[in-house]
Amino acid sequence: MTEVFQLNSPLKIQRQREVLEQYGFKKSTLYTRIKEGLVPPPISLGGLRAVGWIEHETQLVIAAMCAGKSQDEIKQLVAELVAQRSQLG
Repeated sequence: MTEVFQLNSPLKIQRQREVLEQYGFKKSTLYTRIKEGLVPPPISLGGLRAVGWIEHETQLVIAAMCAGKSQDEIKQLVAELVAQRSQLG
């Protein structure tokens, strides 16, 4: 469904506040959607609780939502994005 993200531009990490603004969710909704597989989970930024989201993943999921993709299609997209993380480094 998706192609491997090409590193044509540097990766950008978004913090929770920015992700919440982009999705328009409350914090509890964000984490519910992560558990449901509808939003990619954050990555660890080191330390005990520092996490962030990969910007292109957020943008692709929002684009899929705008395109009217079903929840099953979005779950598939999220699974592919998370699987592709190992290929970014």
